[in-house]
Amino acid sequence: MGRLSFGLLLISQLFATTAFMFVVPFMPLYVQQLGVEDPGRAAAWAGFINGASGASMALVAPLWGRLSDRLGRKLMLLRATLAAAVVVGSMGFVAGPWQLLGLRLLQGTLTGTVPAATALVASSSSYERAGSRLGALQTVIFVAAGVGPALGGISADLAGIRTSFFMASALLAVSGVLVLLGVAEKKPHRAEPEETEQEDLDPDSASLPYRLLLPGLLTLFAVHVAITSAAVALPGFIHTLAGAAGRIATQAGWIIGTGALVASLGSLLGGKLAGRFGTRRVITVSLALAGLAAMPQALAASVPELWALRLATGFFLGCAIPVANLAIKEAAPPERQGAAFGVASSATSTGFALGPIGGGLLASGLGFWTAFLVPGAALLALAAALGFAWAPGIRRGKATASWRAVIAHLTR
Repeated sequence: MGRLSFGLLLISQLFATTAFMFVVPFMPLYVQQLGVEDPGRAAAWAGFINGASGASMALVAPLWGRLSDRLGRKLMLLRATLAAAVVVGSMGFVAGPWQLLGLRLLQGTLTGTVPAATALVASSSSYERAGSRLGALQTVIFVAAGVGPALGGISADLAGIRTSFFMASALLAVSGVLVLLGVAEKKPHRAEPEETEQEDLDPDSASLPYRLLLPGLLTLFAVHVAITSAAVALPGFIHTLAGAAGRIATQAGWIIGTGALVASLGSLLGGKLAGRFGTRRVITVSLALAGLAAMPQALAASVPELWALRLATGFFLGCAIPVANLAIKEAAPPERQGAAFGVASSATSTGFALGPIGGGLLASGLGFWTAFLVPGAALLALAAALGFAWAPGIRRGKATASWRAVIAHLTR
């Protein structure tokens, strides 16, 4: 994949992710417009509706991944983008919350632009360029995740909620055109027909190396659980710190948005560090530092203190995501990378689905502070487990020097 092709892919994903995040802020308001007038019930409906796409995507993503190995990653990205344009646009016509829920389930079943784009970049880039390119892709996704909700809220206020769905659909359509006309795919090397037929007859050779994929999958799952579990408790925790109900939503939105932008910088750095220090060390150090930054948030005494710690956590979590994707690329053979990233999409989608549920239960049962403490402790535990599992393959002296170098780069 040449530079122009990769640049157009980044622009297409900026449009696509912005479109998906465009509709997030006004979903509870839309539910109220559809007849659920009670704010509490509308919020519950919005929670199920927002989580529906992640749940259905977790189930079908491996199937799309296997198809991408046979039909091509660019075709799967086109399928995901254009299907999303149709489904999101259709949301502007619904007459009830059940119809909206059904369309969100359909969205998760048919779409998945981020895993499709990730698989395309990973399979079409050399190992030397894969780390930096995956980091750049994740950077664009985080930027869109920070900008999209703000633009969506402005659009809903100025043009109306139904019109905003049509605008999001138009962004997705433009993204699909960019992929169709400007993005080239480098086909993976395939064996000779005789060897391929023999491989298809051997079920063991067709299976993925799940043991090698597991660290990357666990990292993606844990990172997205940590992001989403804390987000649901953030407004309530800010209220307890600020002592007043005014501007709570604004402060929460600002913390989430700036956290996404800082995470984009971490993604850019993480991809570059992986090429120098290796995926194992960067993943382990990033998870450990993210956990160390997340746990003190439970003891934050002011909103600025909480905000600073959230920015640090977001930076290190952003650093881990592209490196985990690079580790998946390393573990999977070229002809199986579509299937591998399909499984990775399932891990990510499961984190998106379970994170808000777990964070909400912790916040309601034990207090808002636990939604920050428990994910932080889980990140530290995963970092320790991965470090212990990988330790036998690393010479102690060299590992110590490399860890210090990675920490110095990450905290510079």
